[in-house]
Amino acid sequence: MLATLTTSSVDVISTVNLPPTNHHGWPWQPDCESQPSPLATDPPRITVVTPSYNQGDFLEQTIRSVLLQNYPNLQYIVVDGGSTDQSHAILDKYRDHLSVLIREPDEGQSDAIAKGLALADGEFFNWINSDDLLMPGTLWEVASRCPPAADLYTLSVEVFGDDVQPYLMHNRNLSATAMLRADRYSFSQPGLWFRTKYIQDCGGIDRNLNYGFDWDLLVRYLAKHPRVHYSASVGARFRLHDESKTVVEFGKDDEDANRFLLESGRIRDKLEASLSTSLANASRLGRLRAPWNDWLVKKLDDRDSSPLVAASKIGWRALKQPRVTFTWRTAGTILRLLSRYVRPKSSIGQRAKTHH
Repeated sequence: MLATLTTSSVDVISTVNLPPTNHHGWPWQPDCESQPSPLATDPPRITVVTPSYNQGDFLEQTIRSVLLQNYPNLQYIVVDGGSTDQSHAILDKYRDHLSVLIREPDEGQSDAIAKGLALADGEFFNWINSDDLLMPGTLWEVASRCPPAADLYTLSVEVFGDDVQPYLMHNRNLSATAMLRADRYSFSQPGLWFRTKYIQDCGGIDRNLNYGFDWDLLVRYLAKHPRVHYSASVGARFRLHDESKTVVEFGKDDEDANRFLLESGRIRDKLEASLSTSLANASRLGRLRAPWNDWLVKKLDDRDSSPLVAASKIGWRALKQPRVTFTWRTAGTILRLLSRYVRPKSSIGQRAKTHH
């Protein structure tokens, strides 16, 4: 069931239902320090899609984090795949503030986002999952600071959770070549703001993928539209919890059962058949580098072994297949291992104070 709703351009902050009295801070209360940019006097249309299924514990926070952006030219689409929890009551509560609300069974997250993308009329596009949050002022920043020549505007993302010490994920070194070759790069989808027409131009979201569809989309997008602008701002919060796909899949003891990894081979098969020869070759190299990179991470995480021995093993193995292993990631891993022999000055000072 699709409901197209009309949202007034008046201040959303004054019309969104007040949160329960025991809820404080963002996104339960507006961030008064996040004011519209004077540069955005005629702000561009921005489309945000939230796919949701039985995320009633978090859905209201997500919706409020979008609505309380107080952005006047927002198209906000929520696609619920037939939830059976309290999501229905939450959607009823906020339906008058949504541009489009779809309530019907779907084939999963990628299918839900694709439904929203099909209705998108904004200049910029992103999706915010129903357990994540936009940070205050994000939409105003995208509208006012994205250079006209930029194809993709990126912000950093804070990872958080009940048992997680918050940390930042940065979008860095993003290009189709770097991603396919498994070079040093990083991306976090909630911090990526696409040009809507370019997403449609590169083929949109592949509904047949359930785990790596964001990686697949980004590679295809950057293959045609490579100009990226990096912002130092934090634009979203990515929540880790017991039912997160990231937690469930990467928490498995058997890597062969990780559905992200299993799907990645299928994605590369598809991309190698459709992209240019140079990018297809980059992907074939990336297939070889991926297990090498995983091995480097294990060596770095092994605190029981000698760092010097580990660094030596990396260097020796790298010599056997230099085309695959001579990378900045390899060099950085060796340097990080050897740096463990360097005692920080602060530690020396602290130890001296202890002895005194």
